[in-house]
Amino acid sequence: MKTIICVSNAAASLFPHCREKVRVIHNALDIDEFSPRVPPCLRAELSLPEGAVVFGSQGRILPRKGYVEMIRAADKTLRQLPEKDRARCFFVVLGDTPEDYEPDHLEECRALVGELGIEKNVHFLGFRTDVKPYVADFDVAVVPSVYPDPLPRAVIESMACGKPVIAFDVGGVAEMLDPGSGQLIRGVPPDVDGLAASFVRYFRDPDLRRSQGRSARERIVMDFDASRQAKKIQNEIVLASGLAVTSGPERGEAR
Repeated sequence: MKTIICVSNAAASLFPHCREKVRVIHNALDIDEFSPRVPPCLRAELSLPEGAVVFGSQGRILPRKGYVEMIRAADKTLRQLPEKDRARCFFVVLGDTPEDYEPDHLEECRALVGELGIEKNVHFLGFRTDVKPYVADFDVAVVPSVYPDPLPRAVIESMACGKPVIAFDVGGVAEMLDPGSGQLIRGVPPDVDGLAASFVRYFRDPDLRRSQGRSARERIVMDFDASRQAKKIQNEIVLASGLAVTSGPERGEAR
């Protein structure tokens, strides 16, 4: 028997002609490595003011990753806030554009921030070898991908660090993010106004940020622990080899 292991149901949909061979085992991570206990560094690096609220994102800076949409939503958000609140609302992005990609989308995003006049509130920090100390200082994580990303790892990394996540409802995002740990925004076409409305809502509600952050961490510990997922993959390898036969929920998560 041959088996196709997919990281999400969104990815599994690419194999409708042989669905009986497909098993879905979600991506996972070391839940101790990505932890709310990681010492933060972002606020000190940017010298953010006391009471700052940080909407943070991490990933490759490409058009399909939705950073233009995030910038435009940030601009709409800042225009809705009174001056004293604008002074403590920040949007921070970690990552760069791959060297073999032209044009440099990171520079395009920085240019758009300049055109909108929001340089004080929106920061593109470029590539960082270790994102965990930066994510640790997010109040809310943003994953603005506008294409059907099968299962963006940035979602589970942020949730593991105890951060609520705002994302467009595309690809496999909804397989990770439930209503208790963040918010899904209509993804096609990208609802920039809806994204801005979510930014305003989370900015104004620290209790929501804290409660959903705790729920996000609990969700990852329960369903995305690498040791548990590795055992599922190992089991599928043994089954495919013909060395053992078993049935039941341990085969995987797809049905």
